[in-house]
Amino acid sequence: MLYIQEPVFFAVSREMIDESENNYRIKECNMPENLTVYNSFFTPLGSKDRAFVHKNGLWHAVAHCWVVSQLTAASGEKETWVWLQQRAHNKDNAPDYYDISVGGHIRAGESPLQAVLRETEEELGLLLHLEDVELLGVTKENCVSSASPFPDREFGYVFLHRDAHPLFRPGEEVQDIVRVRAEDLCRKDLQDIKTVPAVSLSRGSLSLRADQFCIHPNEFVHLVFPKLEV
Repeated sequence: MLYIQEPVFFAVSREMIDESENNYRIKECNMPENLTVYNSFFTPLGSKDRAFVHKNGLWHAVAHCWVVSQLTAASGEKETWVWLQQRAHNKDNAPDYYDISVGGHIRAGESPLQAVLRETEEELGLLLHLEDVELLGVTKENCVSSASPFPDREFGYVFLHRDAHPLFRPGEEVQDIVRVRAEDLCRKDLQDIKTVPAVSLSRGSLSLRADQFCIHPNEFVHLVFPKLEV
């Protein structure tokens, strides 16, 4: 059984995140996993340990990055593909599910831009810079799922990275990377189709069940898809 609260989307300007050349990347990656806690209106209230935040269903911030590629089909037509990660089998939250290209917590004291660059390198092995990502907005999700042992209440900073030929080197949290057509991903969300054709880096062509996807209500449809050339 799954309960999903309809998402709220916030318009966000790049001025809301720290973009200075001296601060756009974390130099030390061994920071403790403390998260800033928010109320439901996105007002910061302090910081707590990650486990405490999830156990108690507290609002916190995450960074999402959608990696997209425009490829030429055999017919000569351009096709827009979206890269998704398959979460590792040993993840405590939604193991083996297919998810956004990159997703991770924004640590206390860390900017959204720092977080998305760090997570993209850790999960996909892509070393990006501030000019490589575009901030699209912020979502508000309240999700309780059979795939997760705890309630997840998140404000998600949503980024877009365009790369015709990304050279992925998946980290230990990712067991596979697949690509799906942007139109098929929209149809999954809007038309409730049961399977989505995909191409895996390691397994070739395959068909993914819709219930194998992590759910981020309408994030792709409303924030990402309008920015793509399809």
